[in-house]
Amino acid sequence: DPGAVKADVSLPEQFGRLRYELYTLEKAVLTSVASRTRLDGCELYLLLTSDLCTGDPCEVLRDALQAGVRIVQIREKWMSDRDLVEHARRVRQITRDAGVLLIMNDRPDLAVLCDADGVHVGQDELTIHDARRIVGPERLIGVSTHSIEQARRAVLDGANYIGVGPVFRSGTKSFEDSEFVGVDLIKEVAAEISLPWFAIGGIGLSNLDAVVEAGAQRVAVTGAVCSAEDAKAAASGLVRKLRVN
Repeated sequence: DPGAVKADVSLPEQFGRLRYELYTLEKAVLTSVASRTRLDGCELYLLLTSDLCTGDPCEVLRDALQAGVRIVQIREKWMSDRDLVEHARRVRQITRDAGVLLIMNDRPDLAVLCDADGVHVGQDELTIHDARRIVGPERLIGVSTHSIEQARRAVLDGANYIGVGPVFRSGTKSFEDSEFVGVDLIKEVAAEISLPWFAIGGIGLSNLDAVVEAGAQRVAVTGAVCSAEDAKAAASGLVRKLRVN
């Protein structure tokens, strides 16, 4: 029967695909377990942005670290590469002395150059695979996701953590109204994704309860700390509320 022959010929291919899928799932599970260990205690993620800081960004950073921030991202869109490297090295020294994780936004090359602990990429930046080739196997890779499908893909592709949002409107990025995910996506991700993830986008003390009630255990903020008159007090309030929950 020609159909039977065709089925027999394709059987090895089917087994090959199955092996690959099982390997991918096993790797995703192991990555998830290891990432949860590395990000333990990292409830509040500070996206440090100089332009939004009311004072010296390094002083804002020190205040935030004293308040309990354990992971920081350098998020600078307008600095030249030379200025960014100098800034990143200052931030790296402060975070290293405090035993805090440092992530570089968008630039895996500069993450390596500045000895950051990882890189964060968006949906339009380098893929996780390509970023991994640059930063190596030990550094963290975070990915911005805006749908449950993107979150699932990031897990299978080997991300160490994901950002989920934008939840609310913020002053750091421009989005169309249709791009705000609200708390609905938070609920979906909370129900399905075991990889560490951070809710992001316009989150502060005034709306943190809604995000936590939707299932978020970690959040990423910029203006809520950087633009606060008292960065230490602002970060302390957020950390305290996250740890209570």
